[in-house]
Amino acid sequence: MKVLCMCQGGNSRSVALGFLMKYRYGEDALACSWEKNSPETLKMLFEWADRIFVMQEIFRQYVPVEYHEKLYVTDVGPDIWCNGLHPDLHNLLISMLEPKKEEEKKDEIQAESGCGI
Repeated sequence: MKVLCMCQGGNSRSVALGFLMKYRYGEDALACSWEKNSPETLKMLFEWADRIFVMQEIFRQYVPVEYHEKLYVTDVGPDIWCNGLHPDLHNLLISMLEPKKEEEKKDEIQAESGCGI
């Protein structure tokens, strides 16, 4: 799955989520910034992505409505870490992502087995 992770500067929160998506969950992940990337670049990335994660609820406004079906909010709040490899940020993101990943895995197994249909 192609995952786009977006925050304000594209250097801490989105990088942390992109790192985890890539190296913990095996997804094709990129980080970007609603503030620093050009509208043309963002449009290309929104088109590319299967899922778009924003790091605060308020950032939803920077994703055009036509991409909202791909949009997920992982609200970690304002950047207090200033480092995409900060262990506290990684632990927070893992605690938010693990339940969702477990649920996706169950859904996948159900779909493959034909159960629950």
